[in-house]
Amino acid sequence: MSYDQLILTVNTSSIVILLLLALILLLATRFKGENAYAAAIIVVPNVPVYLYNASRMLGWHNFTLAMLPFSFSLNTLLMPLLWLFARKSFDSSYKFSVKDLIHIIPCIIFFIIYFTISSDDKISSIVYEMSGDDTWIGDLNTVVVLLQLLIYFPMIFIFIYKNKKRVKEKLSDAEWLQKEWVPIFMILFASLFVIVMVCYAIWPRTDAWLIQILNVVAMSYLVYNSLVHPYIPTALPTQDIEKNSSTTQQPDLEVMQEICAKATDFLTNTKIYLRHDLSLALLAKEIGVSQRKLSTSINTCLKKNFFEFINEMRIEEAKRKIIELDASGYSIDSIYYECGFRSRSTFFLVFKKVTGITPSVWSLQYKKSNLSDK
Repeated sequence: MSYDQLILTVNTSSIVILLLLALILLLATRFKGENAYAAAIIVVPNVPVYLYNASRMLGWHNFTLAMLPFSFSLNTLLMPLLWLFARKSFDSSYKFSVKDLIHIIPCIIFFIIYFTISSDDKISSIVYEMSGDDTWIGDLNTVVVLLQLLIYFPMIFIFIYKNKKRVKEKLSDAEWLQKEWVPIFMILFASLFVIVMVCYAIWPRTDAWLIQILNVVAMSYLVYNSLVHPYIPTALPTQDIEKNSSTTQQPDLEVMQEICAKATDFLTNTKIYLRHDLSLALLAKEIGVSQRKLSTSINTCLKKNFFEFINEMRIEEAKRKIIELDASGYSIDSIYYECGFRSRSTFFLVFKKVTGITPSVWSLQYKKSNLSDK
């Protein structure tokens, strides 16, 4: 296989795979949650570039000329779309606004530049690229994309780091699983781009095939996680506690104690804490208070966050079930799901955090204590 055939095969295959991934994602998730952003990340910055590369190799000159402005402008939308995806994933109150249009300025500039170039200059540019080098506009495009990487990835990681703990405290285990993979995806994408940039510095023409292969890998990971951890709507929209707390008067101590007592009674009587999808929003709705008041009351009166409060109840239930296991003969591994935990590892981690020991050690200590009492 010649080098031109390699470029043609890789780009054509990448187009088909990425379009299929986007279609599968949208059909399976019905445009819910952050999946519309995910589909845009897959298609918008990538497919025009691959169409340009493939048509150039096939000698479809008119189509190549038509795709040239899109290829060297839409590729600057990848990092802005990743940023918006991170914003949407870790800030449920976020909505795209006019000020966000600032992120598409590089795209507009490159689009205008290529439309002002004559057809002869465009053809000369394409022929020059076929020789294995880039024109000044291609080099400028590469510099802009590199600057975007250096600016947006730190923005994304700082934003996720600042919001990760707050979001985790407000979501159920099931809801958190939808978000947990996003930082890993960003790390994967950043690592792949480091590889791409190193290879580009060594041999610039790797941008015609290596990026495509690595993009398919990253986008496959994105689609897989979007499907495995689908969007689950909460009973109420998650509110930004930090924003509201500065403008809304805090409830007094007596009111907060009443809210905590009401929440505790409701949880004890209904055992709703055993539900895997239990969230701050759901409990707040059930007891008739706002999320902010419920969260503030738990933090102030009980000196713990919402899920520490819930998990302590789950662990008490787990202790009761461990005692029952002695008579039934079942193993400890069989009870975690019944106690509201989605995974064995989470159950063991929370149990040790609450009690200071593992479930097995607690069971042995209970048996010894029981025997000594007799």
